[in-house]
Formats: sequence, C-alpha cells, structure tokens
Amino acid sequence: MDSDRPKAAFVDRDGTLIAERDFLTQKEDIEIFPQTVEAIKLLRELGYLVVVVSNQSGVARGYLTEQRVFEINEEVFRRLEENDARPDLFFYCPHHPDASVKEYRLVCECRKPAPGMVKMAQQIIDIDIPKSVSIGDKLSDVQLCQNLGGRGILVLTGYGTSERDRIESSGIQPDFVADTVLDAACWLEKSLAGR
Repeated sequence: MDSDRPKAAFVDRDGTLIAERDFLTQKEDIEIFPQTVEAIKLLRELGYLVVVVSNQSGVARGYLTEQRVFEINEEVFRRLEENDARPDLFFYCPHHPDASVKEYRLVCECRKPAPGMVKMAQQIIDIDIPKSVSIGDKLSDVQLCQNLGGRGILVLTGYGTSERDRIESSGIQPDFVADTVLDAACWLEKSLAGR
C-alpha cells in the first residue's frame, strides 16, 4: 500500500548538520552542531529516513577529491554513530557548471535543487516523496523536495541568514524557516501532530 512507503528527510550536511567551512577538506575541521544528534533522533522518531544530500563543488573546483569527500563524510557519520544518530544514506554531487576540473564541468541532474540525489535514494528505497522534506541552509535545499511535491525547510545556520534575505526576490517560499536543524525537526513534529 502507498501509505506503507517510507518518507525521508533529505538533509544538507555543511551548514546544516555541521559547521560551514567553505570547502571542508580536513577531518580536523569537522564541527558537528550541538543540536544535530537530537535532530536526527527526532526525525527518526517521526518516521523519517535521514538521507544526507550534499553539493560538493569543491571536487569540481579542484579543492578535494571524491575519495576525500567519502573520507570526511565517513568521519562525520562515525561521530554521529557514537551517539546513535548515524544517518541512513549519503549522496553528493561533485559537479559544477563552471568547474575548473574539466571532467566535473557540467550541468547535471544531481546538483541541488535538481532531483538527481533524490532519485538515487529512490533506487535504493521506494520513498514517498510528497510526504518527505528537504532541510538545509540554502534555498536550493528548500527547493529539492518542493520541486517534487514535498516540503522544504530553510535553517538559519551556515548560509541560512543570507539566504533568508533572498526569499522575496527569489520567489522561493520555504514551508518553514527554522533557527537550527533541531527546530526544523520540532516544527515537523508539531505539523504531523496537527494532521
């Protein structure tokens, strides 16, 4: 039955779950936000799969390799797992249309807000997208699920404050603007309770 399909929270990594570093390249620079563990646990309690989706244009710009992206992300996940909050899946986009590394210079289907990373997740798990949500510090994060019939939440960590200032001119309207990823999860809890 359709109602048995799982829903997902497609959560941005840099600036949302961890501090924004403008192209994170070193494990020692990883700083997980204090509210991240509680947020992931709450999302799980609410029945969401936690799928981390991340634009990693630093690869396209030559700042780090795809292997380094995996290593850094695995360290993030390892630290979260120590607190029983390891996300379920991780997808990233290494491309950018103005890339300095030629093989990554393209307009792709995986760079948010394009749906490619959501579609990759759906190849693994049959996710109910209209019941899903995308959460992040950029309007492209908000659009990810909104473009597919789901909801999108902007958080004010990372680039969120400057992105909030662009809402009116962009024409992109988040379903909610939250101070942190935990506030986003709490809003979802209230909205689900109200249904």
